[in-house]
Amino acid sequence: MSTELTLTRARWAQDEATLQRLRETVFVHEQQVPPEIEWDGRDRDALHVIARDRGEAVACGRLLADGKIGRMAVLPAWRGRGVGAAVLAALIEEARQRGLRRVYLHAQAHAEGFYASRGFAAEGERFEEAGIPHVAMALTIDFLDCPVPVAPVYQPEPFATLVLSLARSARRQLALLSPALDPALFEPPGLREAITALCRETREAEVRILVADGRALTTRGSALLVLARRLPSKLSLRELPEHPQWPGDSCVIRDRDGLLALPADPLSGGSYQPDDRPRAAQALERFDVLWRQGQETPELRALHI
Repeated sequence: MSTELTLTRARWAQDEATLQRLRETVFVHEQQVPPEIEWDGRDRDALHVIARDRGEAVACGRLLADGKIGRMAVLPAWRGRGVGAAVLAALIEEARQRGLRRVYLHAQAHAEGFYASRGFAAEGERFEEAGIPHVAMALTIDFLDCPVPVAPVYQPEPFATLVLSLARSARRQLALLSPALDPALFEPPGLREAITALCRETREAEVRILVADGRALTTRGSALLVLARRLPSKLSLRELPEHPQWPGDSCVIRDRDGLLALPADPLSGGSYQPDDRPRAAQALERFDVLWRQGQETPELRALHI
């Protein structure tokens, strides 16, 4: 791949002429795709990526809101040089930043190996689209140890995986705020091990968990409650039934830079910031206020006996 290759996010309103030129060259003229099929009316609302070599647009692709990747076009002179792979990787990253757990595409049959080598799996039998053999393929996006911001964050996934990501990367402190520590969100496989490692391997480790209903937690049972019994000097639990600064949202704060937030409204998506000191500091300041008002109730205290 050329060291001069750059990839930029594009919008139809600003980059229509460039995108049309690339796709007309590859699809309409080279592959004889009918214009009425190529221009399907979905471009204006899609996210596009353009690859440029020394400023010249040489490839493009698009991502629809439902996770469909398509219109992958690379000019003939730039094929076989990693340009298509770079465009695909950029589109997958855009999907991850939008909280999409799955992307899919209709690959031309001759390109099935290209997509398979990048993690896509074929689904179903081959079919024809615009007179060209195709195969449906899909890829599940991995959010573990995600290094980029994600919004919106849906529940239970990828929220639960991002909880694990923050716990695995914590250096000293981890703060969890949740009305009831919903196990679908706060007990992903591996979380208990990650918190145990933090507490046992870091002398200054501090894990704080604040809930609204401790009785419900002890009645239902929780892996984190069991862990608190084993690590009472490093992991603390408190209850705060009501507070004007806590409308019922959930959040995870890692050290003073990582933040995962989920609004109280279950229909609203959350957000993930792996490295945002100002927002994490603001969230931690509120958590500290709530923590000071919280109490270790008899139900939670019984865990330490």
